[in-house]
Formats: sequence, structure tokens, C-alpha cells
Amino acid sequence: MSTEPNVKATPVNGLVSFVRGELSPQQFAAVLAALPPEQARHFSGELIASAMVPLGALNAFTKAAAAQKGEPVTDFAIRAGRFGGELGLKTVYKFILALMSPQSVLRAAPLMWKKVYDSGEVVVEATEQSAVIHVRQFVPDPAGCGRITGWFTLIAERSTTNARVAHKTCGARGDGECTWEFHWGG
Repeated sequence: MSTEPNVKATPVNGLVSFVRGELSPQQFAAVLAALPPEQARHFSGELIASAMVPLGALNAFTKAAAAQKGEPVTDFAIRAGRFGGELGLKTVYKFILALMSPQSVLRAAPLMWKKVYDSGEVVVEATEQSAVIHVRQFVPDPAGCGRITGWFTLIAERSTTNARVAHKTCGARGDGECTWEFHWGG
């Protein structure tokens, strides 16, 4: 494992699909041109699923795309995370959400995290109508936190009614770790 965190290619390809849908071909080309060639090569949208992409490249791509769209990075990244979650839910995860309680779905977050990222630690504290997810030992960045927030929000909304998600603490804002609070039900 390298010292820089990496992300599996599947969510990277999903982000490319999202960005292509948001930008004109000229804007997409400008995003790639804004990145160093060693980063831009990761964003064809055709990476094999087992490929790993440096997290820094993914965050740079997200920021450049948000700039081309003229949208704040966090807002753009949240929408991108939701889009990525939608793609994931078109597979077996769709049935898992239908069969599992919100607590069970959220308790699976550490396992799912390890399937996507090669660093960081996820700890889940779940109760009957709430949960807190802590992400520790991970490189914080507004683009990454936004994508994760969008993904968590979509998963919460699909697993129960009246779901609310808040990114309460953020390493990118100077907090010691990132936390997301989930509430559902009443």
C-alpha cells in the first residue's frame, strides 16, 4: 500500500459518469486539462473495477469539475456522492436495503468502506433511531467529505423513512475526525 490513500475504480468511474452528465464535452476536457497528466489518466470512465486511484487525484478531479460547473465544491460533491450511491443501489445493494434495518445497514459501513478505500477507519455507534459514523485516520478534504456525505445521505434515505444526516465534525474544517449523525423515525 502506498502512503497516499487510494480508492477503488468503481466509484471513480461513477464520478466520471456524473461529471460527464453535468458538464459539456468542452468543460469536461477543461477539467482533464486542469489536472497533471498522471492524475487525468484515471478519469476515462473505463477503469477496471480492481484498479486503485489516488484519493488526491479523485479530489482534484471533483474540485476541477465543480469549478467548471460554477458550483461550490461541497455542494457538487454531495450531488456526486448521491449519484454514486444510486449506481451502487442498482445492484445487489438494492435488495440488502430492503431487507435490513437502518442500524444493520449502517453497521455494515466499516466493511463497505474497506471495499472502497485502502485506508481510514470507520466506527459506527447505532441506537434504535440514530447512529453516528466516525471516520478516522483518513485524509480529510471538502471534495471527499462531500462525496461521502452524499453517499451516506442516499443510503440513509433508502433504508428508512424520515432519515436525516448531518456531517457534524470534519477534519477538513480542522476537527479531529469526521463524523456523520443519522436520525430516523419520529
